[in-house]
Amino acid sequence: MESGPSIPAAPPVPAAAMVSPLDGVTILLKRIETESLAALDAAPRVPGEVWRIWPGSLSALPVFAQALCVAAAVLLVYLLVMHLLRHRRARAGAARSAFAGITRLAALDVLALLAATVTGRVLLVRWLDIPPGTPGFASDLTIGLIRWLLLLTLLTILFQPTVRRLRLSTVDDHGARKAVWQFAAIFAVGHLHAVLLAAAQRAGMALPSLRLLSWLVALGMAVAALRLLRDLKRHGIPQFSRLLASGMVLVLLAFWTWGWIELDFDLYRGAVGMIVILLLAVALDRALKVSIRDSRKPTTMRQLFVLRVVVDALAVALMVRIVIQFWWRDVFGGFTPQAWLNFTHRLTFASFVLVLAVTLAAAIHVWTESKLTPSEAGAGAGPPDDRLARLTTVLPILRFVTTALIGVVFLLVALSTMGIDTTPLLAGASIVGLAISFGSQTLVKDIVSGIFYMLDDVFRLGETIEAGGRCGQLEQINLRSVRLRDQAGRVHTIPLGELGTVTNHSRRLVHVAVEVPFATLPSQPAVTRFRRNAVAALRSEPTIHVAIVGDIAATWEEAADEAGGTVRFSFNLIAPAAERVQPLVRHLIEEIIEEARLQGKAGAVSVSVAELPSPPEPEPASAPAAAPAAPMSAASSGTAPGAAS
Repeated sequence: MESGPSIPAAPPVPAAAMVSPLDGVTILLKRIETESLAALDAAPRVPGEVWRIWPGSLSALPVFAQALCVAAAVLLVYLLVMHLLRHRRARAGAARSAFAGITRLAALDVLALLAATVTGRVLLVRWLDIPPGTPGFASDLTIGLIRWLLLLTLLTILFQPTVRRLRLSTVDDHGARKAVWQFAAIFAVGHLHAVLLAAAQRAGMALPSLRLLSWLVALGMAVAALRLLRDLKRHGIPQFSRLLASGMVLVLLAFWTWGWIELDFDLYRGAVGMIVILLLAVALDRALKVSIRDSRKPTTMRQLFVLRVVVDALAVALMVRIVIQFWWRDVFGGFTPQAWLNFTHRLTFASFVLVLAVTLAAAIHVWTESKLTPSEAGAGAGPPDDRLARLTTVLPILRFVTTALIGVVFLLVALSTMGIDTTPLLAGASIVGLAISFGSQTLVKDIVSGIFYMLDDVFRLGETIEAGGRCGQLEQINLRSVRLRDQAGRVHTIPLGELGTVTNHSRRLVHVAVEVPFATLPSQPAVTRFRRNAVAALRSEPTIHVAIVGDIAATWEEAADEAGGTVRFSFNLIAPAAERVQPLVRHLIEEIIEEARLQGKAGAVSVSVAELPSPPEPEPASAPAAAPAAPMSAASSGTAPGAAS
């Protein structure tokens, strides 16, 4: 089925006749019934109609022969160009980048199609003297053949029967070949029947006979397409894709049938345009998806993701424009020419604004993921671990807030561009926000508390904290709550406003002691210079500097025999960084010893890590001691002083 024959449109139904939607449906059903019965009544007359126009067809044999020659030349040029490009196609199929390979294969297919189109145009204009746009059997057959080659090119790009790695549909090899050639045969029947019906119409065949023949061919094509989709289920095609394709077939059949009833094929043309754009968008989307899957470079994967989002957004914008243009404007007459000219400018700018918003949101998502993903070069270094923990805590919330802000602002700009007054929306949003702020003070408290916790860097994901009467590992930080998992595996969700005092067990301190023994005693200035250089080196190393808490103490102790001594460095360190800092400290001290060239022979550098002594727990308050008894006098005791032993 193609864009529809050139048949004069039927007069529209008067608006006064459609008193209500129910009356409109009733009139529509009566119209369908009447036209269907008229087409069925014409069935016995179809052989006579064909026999009547047959003599005229015999007289037009030279025209048919010329048209067949042009079509054969177009097809031959297409096949010849495809044959000449076979080696380039093989190299494109073996390209390392999937997106580059798919793009090159598509470009080569389009090049062959372009060569065939130019050949047909030149032969029609130069050889047959047929001006462009002139109806006739030769021009109709050539245009139908070029459209069929376009559909064949699109099918080849989607299914790629010879290059499985670049296949954009999830079917096996046999299913891909079957889909390409059987769909191509169905489309060939559709284009050929449209060309023959147009020729029969020019020869004088009655309209009911044309309707009946077209409906029968269209019904046969739809049945064949549905059966093919059912067979492709066994070859791996997903259920959703099969249902979507079946829905497209039924929609095209319905619009084609309605076009013959109403003698207006605008609905059918709009549906074809939407489906073609949808297929192209799906092809590009699948190509980018395959490229993202095969790519091993994170930067390339993120760029392809943003490009994929932009392609999908542009496809949606184009489909919305087609719906408005072909259906609302052409079918229902919703715009005057001047109103449509003004509206299309506003629609174009609004679409650009929304596509830009989607692009910015995708870019922010990609940037956030790049910051949250540790690089391979810095996987074992110290600072990226601390920085990554900090970013993992803050960036997801920042991404959510930024994306929501972009969506709201750009949506308001797009609505304002379309002529929609956004003042009531802003006023309503203000009222709703005020009501929420009064009714959800606890929610506002949680959000504000979370913001200050993030700014103060109180905790990070993966740390063990104690807050709100619970202790556990921090698993998730949401906009208004945190989730802790205790040692028993239970999950505690605590609102940020109820955390109160937070104890971070992951940030406890350990004591690091570095000892450098010397067999012989160096000079005092050399020892002083060595201690100063060592402390400066420890402070200048970012991994150690961010983990040290307090000062670095450097002392010199002489041996008992005064033949040598030991230089000691001691400082406090954050416990999670001790494991990776310990070998780095030893390496730095050894480098300083080598650079100092001390006279005394330095021994092996030892680095020890010890837990800080726990503060003494306060003793529980005991009951007040009884007051000492007053000394009893002899009179009160009833005993003589001399009787005490």
